[in-house]
Amino acid sequence: MFFEKTGPVWETLRNLDQRMQDAGLEYVVIGGLALNAYRYPRQTIDVDVVVTAQALSRFMDEFSGTVYRRDSRLPRRFVDEQTGVIIDFLIAGEIAGLAAKNSSVRFPDPNAHVVQEDVRTIPLARLIELKLVTWRFKDWGDVVELIRRNNLDESFANQLDPIVRTPYRECFDQATDPQYDEGARS
Repeated sequence: MFFEKTGPVWETLRNLDQRMQDAGLEYVVIGGLALNAYRYPRQTIDVDVVVTAQALSRFMDEFSGTVYRRDSRLPRRFVDEQTGVIIDFLIAGEIAGLAAKNSSVRFPDPNAHVVQEDVRTIPLARLIELKLVTWRFKDWGDVVELIRRNNLDESFANQLDPIVRTPYRECFDQATDPQYDEGARS
């Protein structure tokens, strides 16, 4: 179901999109759903969105406690009451990822969105930056797959923030190493 864009996660995204549009609130999708928009089919169990602090405040005023239940432990996490799917809100302009290693990559302005495969998301270069600044192997693995599935070359690093160019090149080396070619493992 997930890869056919049906089921609770996609339903949650569609409902959120409609509500945000009706309320005039800008947002962009990042995380697993954004990976799917860029030709990397990977299942996810939640919806990750970036909004401004003002948009989050309005969202809470208009929807919290009615359509969405706020998680008492995490102030920017909500659960869609209809589907049970978690929605995590991140704030535009805040430092992304691991702040101890990242001083420049920030969550993007939702107005700087693109529509990719019917998903309101961010440009591929920005998505890769966000994945790399987490400094988590899982996210770097996502970058390896994005490189493969979008036929990115090493020069793509020049489109990235300087802080993640070396990690991108490491992922590129992994993505292009014939030892790890998916066909060679069969």
